[in-house]
Amino acid sequence: MISGSDRYLRQHIALASGVLLALLLLPLAIWMLGVELPRILPREHLTAFHTGAELFAVVVAVLVFAVGYHVIDRRRVAASLLLACAFLAVALLDFLHLMTYPAMPDFITPNSSQQTLLFWLAARLVAAAALLAYVALPMVSQSDGPPRLVYLVASLLLVALLAWIGLWHAEIIPLLFDPVSGLTPIKMGLEALVIGLHLATLALLALRRELLQRPGMPLVAAAMVISIGSGMFFMFYEDLTDTPFVLGHIYKLAAYLLIYQGLFLESVRSPLQRLHQAHRDIEMREQRYQQLVETAPDGVLVTDMDGRIVMANRNIERLFGYPRQQLIGQPVERLVPERLRERHRMHRRAHAHTINRRTMGQVPHLRGRRIDGTEFPLDISLNAFDDSEGRRITAFIRDITDRQRREARIQHQATHDSLTELPNRWLLHDRLTQGIAQAERHGHPIAVMLLDLDNFKMVNDTFGHHEGDQLLKAVAARLQGALDQEATIGRFGGDEFMILLTNVEDEQAIGAIAERILDIFTSPFQTEQARRLTSTGSLGIALFPRDARDERSLVRYADMAMYEAKHSGRNTYAFFSQHLDAQVHEEQRLQQRLQQALGNDGLELHYQPLVDVASNRVIGVEALARWTDSELGPVAPTRFITSAEATGLILPLGEWVISEACEQLAQWSRAGLELRVAINVSAMQFRQHDLVQRLGAILEATGAPPERLEIEVTETVAMADVALTRDQLRGLKALGIRVSLDDFGTGYSSLAYLKSLPIDKLKIDRSFIVDIDQEPESEMILRAIVHLGHSLGLTLVAEGVETTAQRDFLRMIGCDLYQGWVHSSAMAGSAVRDHLHVARA
Repeated sequence: MISGSDRYLRQHIALASGVLLALLLLPLAIWMLGVELPRILPREHLTAFHTGAELFAVVVAVLVFAVGYHVIDRRRVAASLLLACAFLAVALLDFLHLMTYPAMPDFITPNSSQQTLLFWLAARLVAAAALLAYVALPMVSQSDGPPRLVYLVASLLLVALLAWIGLWHAEIIPLLFDPVSGLTPIKMGLEALVIGLHLATLALLALRRELLQRPGMPLVAAAMVISIGSGMFFMFYEDLTDTPFVLGHIYKLAAYLLIYQGLFLESVRSPLQRLHQAHRDIEMREQRYQQLVETAPDGVLVTDMDGRIVMANRNIERLFGYPRQQLIGQPVERLVPERLRERHRMHRRAHAHTINRRTMGQVPHLRGRRIDGTEFPLDISLNAFDDSEGRRITAFIRDITDRQRREARIQHQATHDSLTELPNRWLLHDRLTQGIAQAERHGHPIAVMLLDLDNFKMVNDTFGHHEGDQLLKAVAARLQGALDQEATIGRFGGDEFMILLTNVEDEQAIGAIAERILDIFTSPFQTEQARRLTSTGSLGIALFPRDARDERSLVRYADMAMYEAKHSGRNTYAFFSQHLDAQVHEEQRLQQRLQQALGNDGLELHYQPLVDVASNRVIGVEALARWTDSELGPVAPTRFITSAEATGLILPLGEWVISEACEQLAQWSRAGLELRVAINVSAMQFRQHDLVQRLGAILEATGAPPERLEIEVTETVAMADVALTRDQLRGLKALGIRVSLDDFGTGYSSLAYLKSLPIDKLKIDRSFIVDIDQEPESEMILRAIVHLGHSLGLTLVAEGVETTAQRDFLRMIGCDLYQGWVHSSAMAGSAVRDHLHVARA
């Protein structure tokens, strides 16, 4: 890359060379045109001129030697040495030429024109050949050529040989000058050879344009042109005293000066300029390096091989609190916690002579010590380099406190539930795997517990997922408080929690812990909205190694035991036993078949007549779901409805019942049958926030008259959240739907609540009807309920009436309606019309 100063220098050199060439070549051009040049030097001054000119030429040639021999430019060492030593030979040959000049005193042997011309031509041929070689040689380093002493010795041997020939055996050389005829052909031929060598040098420079771009080479090219002019003069002069002879020497001196200047630029000035520019570049790089070091986001510390700090940037001050000047010269162990210093010193010494590079993150758990004694985690990258004072170690130091916090947070998020902050399924699996491995080594049992919230879906559907989340968080907090550090508690998924007991004694101790877990449900849970939620839990327990020896089986068996607890009445715990496996498989099969039945219209509705007690006339029916499976056969409603409630299928089942019943009601209405249809909704279905909207949409879609539709809600469901019940019932009433309170007498209704609810009927639970003819208390309760209902303006319905005596008693106490086998069992919708005709006949 050419610098601006080099370009400026070459432009001025080219301009000066052009002007000089024009001035020097003008006389040559005039002489070549045949114009006789006037004598410019008197004959008596010619010897003095010749002596001065040759001495000057010798001095310039010696300067060329001095510059080239002590060359600085390492890119053309061989070429520069060849040219320098050749010009040493030229200087010596020119000196011999001067000393053997005929007008000079005899030098060793008698002087003659043959001697002086021999040394003259030898000097010009050596110079021309050396210049051609200088241009022709490629750019190679010093190591690629012979030692410089070889060039020097070769040049001196050449001069010695020519001196021996010229001084003692000049006659062996063909005659170069004839006093009668002047210059001989051999002399003119050799002059022509010199000119030819110069022309070859110019041609080679034209071909190697990249070489001509170097600072001194235009001057060398100009020297070639002037040398050619000099040779032309020396080819055709007639006397040693005429003007061409004088001009030839002047041209020769000019060429030598240009060669010296060119070689000086090429070998000294240009390399010095490049060296100066390199120093400036190094200074700029050092400044940029210092700026980078100072502005680096990491702390940068440089130490020597003994661990002494020689440089620190401003971030080192920020990281460790020490002023930089206080650290210079101190051992790097000052920045290491005291308990780790000796180990750090040993590691540093062990790695001092082998370290090349170490990137960040290769050595974990490194710690630094601040000036106030506090410690912090750090990461470090090491790099070794050499400078004028020896080997240095650069350390890039980064405080990774925030990174470790982020990593810990990410690790926590990956292994813990985001809602409850308890271990998640992945971490529970890992803990259980480790616990099994330890238990096998030490021979102690492990208990795996699965806790499921019994009514969690109802809470979600009734109050929303936010309230459900609040309940899960509250349960998690109570579990942690109840078990403390005795167990690993985690959220297994949804509303299930897993508890791992890794050092238990026996089933009695495990049962005591299970009781403590269930005790957390004795009081309501308070949510952020100040809502008090009641919940219960079912707990299943599997033991290692009694029940299973692998993690998957233990979890599966605990899940089976948990469902056994649910089937046992909920809010209890159960240990796994082998018979549960078959029960669970049967339950799973039932759930799978029920789901298929819902999707394939495998269920059907039957209708049980609702009869007027006084007239024994059917005034309505209650829709009841029935299921006969192709594989399981007839399935009792209590069985498949319980399973549907446990799995969440109760919602699609309830939706299907309402749709089918409304469609049947619409058909009967169009056929002129004025029957009421009662539908019982589940707790989960009743707590749906969009229950009223769903019913309205079904009524609109089927065309069923809303005033003939009745919705039955059990007393327990209604009293669980009176405010919600009131809102839902009011919505139903607004659609024109009648409302019945089912299973009355089994819950905890108060007269105040009963009066505030917009209901139309009370359905007396069958438990009061069964013993009516055996227990006087049942008769008294029935009389009181009927009286209470009538006083509130409600219609009373008795369920489960199976005998005529029961029916007669109900008629006697004034009960309005009844349903039961005493009249008929539930029947398909297609059989209802025929039954009505028979009953009325």
